[in-house]
Amino acid sequence: MYELDDDEIAAVLERNGVGVLALDGPVYPYQIPMCYGYLAADDCFVLQLTGGGEKHQSIQFNPRASVTVFEETDPGTRWQSVVVRGVLEAISYRDEEPAFAALAANTQSAPNPVSWADSTDRGDLAPYRLSIDERAGRAFELG
Repeated sequence: MYELDDDEIAAVLERNGVGVLALDGPVYPYQIPMCYGYLAADDCFVLQLTGGGEKHQSIQFNPRASVTVFEETDPGTRWQSVVVRGVLEAISYRDEEPAFAALAANTQSAPNPVSWADSTDRGDLAPYRLSIDERAGRAFELG
């Protein structure tokens, strides 16, 4: 195992687009797979959440969040994971338009993204930025 440097972490984040968002819920931690957009040049990480529900309650309780992204880069030989931590803040789509374009592209390749929404009505999506405070990544050689 070895630690990924900042450039390697950025590459993992840009290359993927699906991760597990973890929030501090009022009773239990709340974790959900999410599509995201990330632009390394701006260190900009964005996602959109459906209105209301447990995610928004959790953010109101505590806006600090983490996202875990993982991949098997060379099938059967190497596994990498990245964790970013920071504060979620509601923004407008105009604030980070290029990053939301990346998010839109990522949702097209996500496995069954419609089932990941709380609602089939996409009119209730709200844009958020994760202001990254901490990042870490590791690579593991398999076999």
